[in-house]
Amino acid sequence: MSNRDVASIRRVGRGRLILSPSWLILSLLLIGAILLALNSQLLWRMDQLLYDVQLKLWSRPPPQDVVIVAVDSGSLAELGRWPWRRGVHADLINRLSDEGAKAIFLDILFVEPDLQHPAEDQRLADAIERSKRVFLPVIIEQLKQDGQLSETLPMSLLMDKAKGLGHVDIDLDPDGIARRVFLKEGVGSANWPSISVAILQTLDPELVSSLPGSRNPDSISVGPAAIVRDYHVLLPFAGPPGHFARIPYAKVLQGEYPLNYFRNKIVLVGATAPGLGDLIPTPVSGYNRPMSGVEINANLIDALRRGIAIETLNIKWQLQLTGIILLLALLSFPFIKPRLVFLTVGIMFFSTLGLTSLLLHAAHIWFPPTAILSGLLIGFPLWSWRRMVRTARYFEQELLRLREEPRSIQFYEESGHFSKGLSFLQVVLQFDGWVLYDASGLMINSSHSDLAVTPPGSLILLGQARKEEWLWLHIPRGNTYWQLGMKISEALYQDREAMDLLTEYIEQFGVNYLPERRGNVELVERQVRRVQSAIADLRSTRRLLSDILRQMVDGVLVINLGGQVVMSNRQAAHFLGLKTEVEQPLFDIESLADQLTIKGSSSLSDVFRDVLVDGKVISLECSMTHQNEMLIQISPLSEAGGRFNGAIIILSDISQLKESERKRNQTLSFLSHDLRSPLTSMISMLEIQKSGADILDETEMSARIGLYAHKALRLADDFLRLAKAENADYESFRDTNIVSIAHNAVDSVFAEAKAKSIRLQRIIQSEDIWMKADAALLERALINLLENAIRYSPEAAAVTLRLESNGHEVNCCVEDQGQGIAKEDQEKIFAPYQQIRKGASKDEKGTGLGLAFVKVVVEKHRGKISVQSDVDVGTQLCLTIPTVQDV
Repeated sequence: MSNRDVASIRRVGRGRLILSPSWLILSLLLIGAILLALNSQLLWRMDQLLYDVQLKLWSRPPPQDVVIVAVDSGSLAELGRWPWRRGVHADLINRLSDEGAKAIFLDILFVEPDLQHPAEDQRLADAIERSKRVFLPVIIEQLKQDGQLSETLPMSLLMDKAKGLGHVDIDLDPDGIARRVFLKEGVGSANWPSISVAILQTLDPELVSSLPGSRNPDSISVGPAAIVRDYHVLLPFAGPPGHFARIPYAKVLQGEYPLNYFRNKIVLVGATAPGLGDLIPTPVSGYNRPMSGVEINANLIDALRRGIAIETLNIKWQLQLTGIILLLALLSFPFIKPRLVFLTVGIMFFSTLGLTSLLLHAAHIWFPPTAILSGLLIGFPLWSWRRMVRTARYFEQELLRLREEPRSIQFYEESGHFSKGLSFLQVVLQFDGWVLYDASGLMINSSHSDLAVTPPGSLILLGQARKEEWLWLHIPRGNTYWQLGMKISEALYQDREAMDLLTEYIEQFGVNYLPERRGNVELVERQVRRVQSAIADLRSTRRLLSDILRQMVDGVLVINLGGQVVMSNRQAAHFLGLKTEVEQPLFDIESLADQLTIKGSSSLSDVFRDVLVDGKVISLECSMTHQNEMLIQISPLSEAGGRFNGAIIILSDISQLKESERKRNQTLSFLSHDLRSPLTSMISMLEIQKSGADILDETEMSARIGLYAHKALRLADDFLRLAKAENADYESFRDTNIVSIAHNAVDSVFAEAKAKSIRLQRIIQSEDIWMKADAALLERALINLLENAIRYSPEAAAVTLRLESNGHEVNCCVEDQGQGIAKEDQEKIFAPYQQIRKGASKDEKGTGLGLAFVKVVVEKHRGKISVQSDVDVGTQLCLTIPTVQDV
């Protein structure tokens, strides 16, 4: 692998996130397309749908001073066919004026004079003049003659008498729904205010001194044939049709209304009957419930007075805000965790709807959200597709890199390797032979060339067959298979562990999938299968490494450059005094120095510097706080590029090795000094006798040679007994009566005790105490304790052996009345070749192996030995050994 590849791998997950240029370009192209659609009004239908939904949720009580006098079906039935005579309208105006209405709007066209009833026109004009509060409509229509637009005004007789004129044009969107009005419009110039504005200009001029709405830059005159509109607003309907107070036209004429019902109210008179053609669909109309034009004007009056007329956000601001929001959203995807991108898109989606609703209800500004929502809904799949493509490409590259790298553990699939493995297992499991056939029945290999057996025909169906002494297995190999026969005895066939081992090996060579044909599986699915296979190999390798680490007797720590433990095993936790491996990552490697006492002048910091900086491999001996002697080997850990990533620390407990070394040195010292000394003395005596020097007589010479010979013999016996005790096996011990052993031991030292006039006392509570023991070793241990007590006791003293049992363990104590042992020397008396106590003569001194032998014997019986001693008072040595029931 090249250094460039290594550097690329090192950057994965470590460097700061960098925006991909390709995603930036893709995002800009998407945003550009969305903005183009927004500017071209291609998304208007969805925007209007969202506007309608929000408008339906925004209702308010109708104003109390606005009343609609409805030309409804009931009034038509009572007053006759439409149009009614103009005198009827005059009567209505007179009645409303007398009732104190503050404004009257007749949403009825009076364009031409009534030729049949000319007096009716004058009567209506007189009523309008008398009222001084009547407003009449102006409409803009297309002439039939030449198709040009024209302003249709009331006839001059009425127009001169009216309080004001205003247009009643309601703009319909392409879907035929009325959502917006223009507060001013006209042919050639926007000189006619909306009838609602005209009414409010009369009633409250300050309220409409500054009109809301989007301005038209071409509101000045553009020619006599063009309609000009200005102050564009969206209508915030107060409620569905019929939301405003209304009263039938006929009932008003008949006086069927409450007293003072019209006082100080704005009265709008207009058609609501279905057949009169003044019904318009609105966002709040619902199914088959259009709203009358007069009620739409009532909604506009209410909106203008409340100051809640809705303005559409300028297209320039729409483009800027949409572009910024989409750019921030799309460019944030690479910096968010993949599993959170969908959640982020959802949050942005509903946040956009929330922002639109907030602007609509709080600021009365309509910001169409469809462009942003479309960008998010297209951007997320686009990002997912691009990420999937990049992932597939990454998988392809990584899988190619994995195939190029050597595998750390080889699982061979060739028949040659399979045969070698079977031959090895044949030796281990001791079965008689094997033979391997391919699918065509051709022999691939066999343990013996003269084997000639045929696979059973049922093998392909059953997968396994037992025929006489042969076990046959069917091994799939993709689009083919192998047939394996093994000559296995019945005993081996019934051995589950052996058969599991054999089966597990054979299963490694099974191929249960067919080779892929290029193009029959999608690219991503194919890559996923390959990744699954690679991950399975990695998992297998990781489990194998984990098992290897777990089974190692040495502790292993892997640290990074920061001294943090990134890998360890159970033995390392034990050496470091940690309860579990989980605590090891919390272990500070610097505190390791506090637990170590390094032999030599090197410090741990110097050692790590040599390893991490210079790449040296260091081995050092040290002892830990819990008395373990350790060999620590520290090696640098490097990757393929040669850079150091940390260190591997191997902790080896060499306490037993060091203890064996010390024992060997003690043994050599014993052989070279203690055992050699009496032999040298005997040789000296013999040399003196040969020289003829008359220094010692023959009797004294013989006595001295005998003394040295017995001393050498005693040393050799003690050494051999100690070696025998160290090699004793608890499993070979037999049930033994320790009471008999105790009596035999006391009897064995009777002569020595009598020579010093020492009384031997026995305090034994039971006649029989049985336990699992080596009778000879245990008796010799008690004899050593008794001889020791006699040797270091003064003449005429007493030595006591006390034996008792509590049912679970046996306590056997030997007590003397000697000079005792100092407290600081009590732990040393059980070490080999140590002679601590004083008081015995030179000839009575022991070998230094007696108590060491006793301790080894007790430990082999899974017991313990304790000492209690006071200087000039005496010493008590006690053996505590568990009985058979506790073992």
